[in-house]
Amino acid sequence: MIPKGLLIAVVTGITAGAITGAYFQNLNSQSVMSANGSALLVNVEKQDYKLGQSIQIQITNSGTTELVFSDDVPSLRIRALDGTVFFSTSFDGLKLEPRQQHTFEWNQQKNDNSTITQGRYVVDSFAHDQTNQKIGDSTTINILQ
Repeated sequence: MIPKGLLIAVVTGITAGAITGAYFQNLNSQSVMSANGSALLVNVEKQDYKLGQSIQIQITNSGTTELVFSDDVPSLRIRALDGTVFFSTSFDGLKLEPRQQHTFEWNQQKNDNSTITQGRYVVDSFAHDQTNQKIGDSTTINILQ
């Protein structure tokens, strides 16, 4: 039989852990709205991906003004650290309101439909704010064998 004190301690620990986890998850989801004015955030699920694995790229309007994507600059670009662009696409006409997100799935294919090789890559995204100012953000990912 389990001692009553031990049972109370275990239940209290599990409850405290669940409450703390929910609190930090709530804080994390609220931190998207971080900039007053125009801001863009590029996010991926993780930093390391296996070769050929699909990559979910989340683009978030993390500011307080609407952002518009046009075809005069690439909306999304995958490049090497030296600046060589392997993939780019445009979300022409897409508008993101504050805190709104757009998810793009990249299959690790270059623009010429060949497969990317292992290495470190930069994911860039660009949009325009209401004053037509170019806004951008980037993150780095690793593609491993």
